[in-house]
Amino acid sequence: MIIGLRYWGSNMKFHISGKIGVPIGIALLLLGGGIMVSAFGYIEDSEDLERFMSEPGTEFVKEFVDDGEDGDVGGRSAGWYLMIQGEYYVDNNDDNIIDACDGLNITITDSRGNDMNSTSGTIYCELNDNKKMAGLDDDYVDINDGWMIVGIVCDAWDDAEMNGYWETTNDEDGAESEKWVETSESDRCIIGENYTISSNQEMILFDRDSQEELEDKGFWRLFCGGCCTCLALILVVLSVISGFAMNPATSAFTTMELGGASPVPVSGEGTAIPGTTQGAVFGAGPAVQPMAVPLAEESKEEPVESSSDALKKQFLAAAGEITESEEPEKE
Repeated sequence: MIIGLRYWGSNMKFHISGKIGVPIGIALLLLGGGIMVSAFGYIEDSEDLERFMSEPGTEFVKEFVDDGEDGDVGGRSAGWYLMIQGEYYVDNNDDNIIDACDGLNITITDSRGNDMNSTSGTIYCELNDNKKMAGLDDDYVDINDGWMIVGIVCDAWDDAEMNGYWETTNDEDGAESEKWVETSESDRCIIGENYTISSNQEMILFDRDSQEELEDKGFWRLFCGGCCTCLALILVVLSVISGFAMNPATSAFTTMELGGASPVPVSGEGTAIPGTTQGAVFGAGPAVQPMAVPLAEESKEEPVESSSDALKKQFLAAAGEITESEEPEKE
């Protein structure tokens, strides 16, 4: 007797979705990590203040560079900070002008000698403005280095927010919001123009525009690298899950050949039942004994029986014996 057994088992092979998604996720993860590393490099460079500071002097010539074509008015530059030696908030004579600006004369001219003080830069020596300069110095430079900001040149973007103020307003739904109120025009500088900045006191220029550019690059690279890294991690996790979840289970088919005995196991000796053999299962009949089937060469006169015919005869003979044994004895 031949019995087929089928069992189901999990296949640990990876589905094609996982094989594709995991390498892509790892590549994006490495890319995001590289972008974030470069972002920290830009941020670190923006904190190196000496690279943005000029040597002390009384005259500087600077070319204004901004996005756009030559001759256009720039709109993205944060300009230069004019710094002189002094202390913030000091006004001993109570004239609302800080003492460091007493006698200070700073001029800004273009390449043709035109006075640009009113359009391309502003000097902030009043006490209230000096407080704002101290805030900029503390945020972007070094308020304890002995140099103080007294003016800004070519701040076309109004990065210093000196040309207006933030006003709190109430929206229609009652929520508060901040609104920028512009009180004066931002500095207007021509791209490609050379500006000469002169002073009767020793001063330094701090290139706030170059520093702000590095800060922007660092911020956006950090943001993009962080997003890329997060998406890469999500992709790797989902690819691993789908690689196992979408992989179909496989089955194996096993055959078993039983040599004439009943496939039902019987334990112990059991009780003898008329018409059956010892150890057999009730109703299964006697065990069929295999008979040798003569080969074609051994029996030339009589036709050779097939295996199925021989087994059939044995089964009928056994059934006949059972029938005779069950008939009652005649008196």
